[in-house]
Amino acid sequence: MKLSKKGISIAAFALGACVFVSTALADLAVGTGYDRLKAASKHTAAQLVSELGNYTIEARYTIKSNTSVLHELNSVIKFDAANQATEETNTTLLGNGEVSTGYNYRDKERMIWKSSYDEKYYVTEYNQEWNSHDRVFNPFEQEGAAEVERIIDAVIGNLKDQVQVDEVAGGGVTYSGSLSEVQVPALINAVASFGVKQMLVDQGRIVRDYDIPKLASDVFVKRVTGMAVEDEAGLISHFTGELILSGKDEAGNLNDFTVSAIFSLVDVGTTSVTAPDLTNVTVESIGGSGFSSMHEGTYRNDIVKEENGALVKIGERTLIISSIDGNDISGSYFEKVQPEYLDEYGEEYNFTFEHTLTSSNSMNFFTYTNSKGEEEQAQLQLSSPGGVYLQLNIQIMNDHSYQFNDRPYDNGDFRRVFEE
Repeated sequence: MKLSKKGISIAAFALGACVFVSTALADLAVGTGYDRLKAASKHTAAQLVSELGNYTIEARYTIKSNTSVLHELNSVIKFDAANQATEETNTTLLGNGEVSTGYNYRDKERMIWKSSYDEKYYVTEYNQEWNSHDRVFNPFEQEGAAEVERIIDAVIGNLKDQVQVDEVAGGGVTYSGSLSEVQVPALINAVASFGVKQMLVDQGRIVRDYDIPKLASDVFVKRVTGMAVEDEAGLISHFTGELILSGKDEAGNLNDFTVSAIFSLVDVGTTSVTAPDLTNVTVESIGGSGFSSMHEGTYRNDIVKEENGALVKIGERTLIISSIDGNDISGSYFEKVQPEYLDEYGEEYNFTFEHTLTSSNSMNFFTYTNSKGEEEQAQLQLSSPGGVYLQLNIQIMNDHSYQFNDRPYDNGDFRRVFEE
């Protein structure tokens, strides 16, 4: 799947917001309803990972600024555990009217993808078998999940009467509810306010490109609504949710920022995954990492901070990919911060790297040495044409999760420099 980097960044925020909506809905369903919804969610997660032979997930994420659609992503993902294969199609609508499409097929031996940016099908042959369930993991079994669950249970407070639980004729349950701004706990409002303002600072370029009103003050959760359907088999088969954040821009005007999501689990037991026909089409073979020699070059992004009600560029990050030979990649990275901001920014990273990226290292982690002589982990991935994503100072928790060790004004989105 290939999306524009704007789409990827906003879609990532949408996913985070959808998790918040899901949590808020769960918070509404205290008592019997809460217990039933939580049990159904755990049962569904376990079934998706290891029990269901095949199924399809349909999803739509929409983000609006006031009444304007900034981003809409429609995705259909088919899973076939028996044949260890997945197939994904997606369509992305951006606020400027641009429409992009993507296709991705994956089985034990290869990955095939295509986007609307060109007519080629890109093929990666694996050097070892791949398990389709590597793409699906149970969040309830991850490290720290039990602690997060206890925190959620503890902060639900007096929301227990807000949920509606309805039995469905023929089996199944519908859970629904909503929170107004006066019902949202202060803790959630504080976290939401910080998260949104931080995102707008980190994604300053996206804010400019989309002409998004900057929520400068008084950010709060205006409304949360959600609905989940548990089918007769005890699976969460459908979910809709909407989160509306409101806040004042720098001119004192009130603006709404809306994230909505729809998920459906369909065609359980009847989903068929089929490899694309590559006859009479243009095919390009790519190494296991997805990188090829065309990605050699210089990439940059700005170091941006919020200062006195404005976004200020205080430096630059530069990534140079000097050589790609198959899966062997080498290059250098350095940061340059304006002298007056060095004390608050801290260490300027400056290192070279050589690494082999393989299909067994699906997250493309590699090791580098910082200026103190300490080894740290980084992640390097392709994004849109002309873009890569680099995240430094990563702590790997297990095969499915890792965490970032925050650095000031972090931003991993890099764009290719074609002209100096």
